Amino acid sequence: MKQNLRLGHVAGIPVGVNWSVVVILVLIADIVAVNVLPRADAGRPASVYWAIAIPTALLFLASLLAHEGAHAAVARRRGLGVRSITLWMLGGVAQLEGEPKTARTDLAVAAAGPLTSLAIGGVLFAAAEGASSAGAPGVIVAALAWTGATNGFLAVFNLLPGAPLDGGRILRALVWMGSGDRSRGDRAATVAGQVMGAALAGAGVAQLIFLGQTGGLWLML
Repeated sequence: MKQNLRLGHVAGIPVGVNWSVVVILVLIADIVAVNVLPRADAGRPASVYWAIAIPTALLFLASLLAHEGAHAAVARRRGLGVRSITLWMLGGVAQLEGEPKTARTDLAVAAAGPLTSLAIGGVLFAAAEGASSAGAPGVIVAALAWTGATNGFLAVFNLLPGAPLDGGRILRALVWMGSGDRSRGDRAATVAGQVMGAALAGAGVAQLIFLGQTGGLWLML
C-alpha cells in the first residue's frame, strides 16, 4: 500500500496515508453531519453539525491508526520488524518484515488490533456517558457514542474468520497451533475468506435489489 502523504514516525515506524483515505474521511463526516447528529440533537444549524463531524472523522482515523499501531507494537515485541503503517479507504495496513515464526506469535499479533478497537470503543462509550451526565450538548454525546459504536463494529467485523481480516489470521494461528502445520492454517483462512467474501457480496446484492438499500454496496465492497 503506497503512502501518498507521510505523517511522521511513531517509535521509529514510518506512518502515512494513502490518497484514498480522503474518501472515507469525507464519507464519515457526511454521515455524521447529515444523519447521526441531526437525529440525536435536532434543530441546530448545519454549521454546528459539520464543526463536530469533521473532528469526529479525524478521531475515527486516529482510532484506525491505534488499531494498526497495536499490531505493530506486538509484532516488534515478538521480534518482528515493522516497515510501515499506512491508512487507506477501508482501514489500515501494518507492513511486517517477514512472517511470525510461531503460531502463538501469529495469534498475538492478529488479536492485538481488534482488542485495541474494542478498548477504544469502551473508552468512548464511557466518555459519552460522562459527557451526558455532565450536561454536555447532545451533538458531543452523539459524536462520542457513534465513534465508540463504530470502533466496536470494526473490532467485531475484523474478527470474522476469513483472510485477509484479522479473524482470518487468528483462524490460521489456531489451526496452525492445533495441527502443527502452518500451510494447513493458511489454506483454512483462505477458504474461509473466499466463502465469507462470497456470502457478504451475495447479501449486498440481495439488499440492493430486493430491499432497494444502497447499504448493500458497502457489503459488496
